Amino acid sequence: MDFSKESYDATYTKVYEGVYVVSETHRPHHKDSMPELNNRGFLFEVSDGEKKHLLMSGIPGSKLVPNVQALEKDTGLELTEIVTSGDFHHMATKGWLDAFPDAKIYHSGLKFPTTRNGKEILAEEKYKARIELCNGFEFPSLEKYSDTVKFFGFNQFLVYPDMPFMTASEDKGNDNRKQNIMSYMSKVPPCDQKFLANWVYHVPSKQLIIEHNFDVFMTKKQIAKASLPLRMMMKKENFASCAKAPMPVGPKDKEGCKTHCEQMAQILQLDVAAINDYHSYPGVQIRKYESKEEFVSDFTAVLDKTGESDPTGEKMFELQNKKSSCTIM
Repeated sequence: MDFSKESYDATYTKVYEGVYVVSETHRPHHKDSMPELNNRGFLFEVSDGEKKHLLMSGIPGSKLVPNVQALEKDTGLELTEIVTSGDFHHMATKGWLDAFPDAKIYHSGLKFPTTRNGKEILAEEKYKARIELCNGFEFPSLEKYSDTVKFFGFNQFLVYPDMPFMTASEDKGNDNRKQNIMSYMSKVPPCDQKFLANWVYHVPSKQLIIEHNFDVFMTKKQIAKASLPLRMMMKKENFASCAKAPMPVGPKDKEGCKTHCEQMAQILQLDVAAINDYHSYPGVQIRKYESKEEFVSDFTAVLDKTGESDPTGEKMFELQNKKSSCTIM
């Protein structure tokens, strides 16, 4: 996929034949002290064997609804299915449900239903009837698109539970936006709740799109513009698993490590030409590979550091329970 023409000002960007991206700026936890990240939605032209339509992966802010509606008009295709990128992004779900009343949403059945937002949405039958909650690594309802896109749900990593003091308000006048991020993070409870991180593989382009069980990728340009605490934590461009990071964190029990590593082993079987995520800077492709062998070698080296390359989970279990000092990202 070619992201070179992507920008926040573009209505949408065609990055491959039948693949489009809509992009917006986003700050984690909606705090001004956090770095500005991209928040993408990937739109794929797919067919269920009878009709061609659009499927979106990721749920960016609903201010991008008009962008997708413009894409519908230009392509003559209807957005009929939306797949969440995982539990980390769900606050805009209702906006997309309202804007596309005939669309079905595939959402996480792990953390999302326990959040204030998830409870409110699922309490309304008109929304609940259109949401399929997913808990596993595989997505049976989406198998019909596997010649174009394949989805993988990593479900063993842990994150903090929803807390009343957390807010996702995007109101620029909201005092919570100005709150010191270190003070805010000090109140975040331990990560003890499983969450879903959805990865997507686009078969024609051999593009792999990863989610929040890997570090958010920031360029040197972004790091230079970040707050001092974040610059201290992220001194260089990073491409690494979050397994040993305090937030989110990988499983420490033997069964969880085994399940996760069995899932990761299936990713290593893919023929991957490039890796990106939902948050890399516009125009940035995180990794490119000349061959499947190069991908396997490079990605295995990354996973070796956390033991995730061992499909038995034994190495990950050993490293996860070995005392060490880690940074947040």
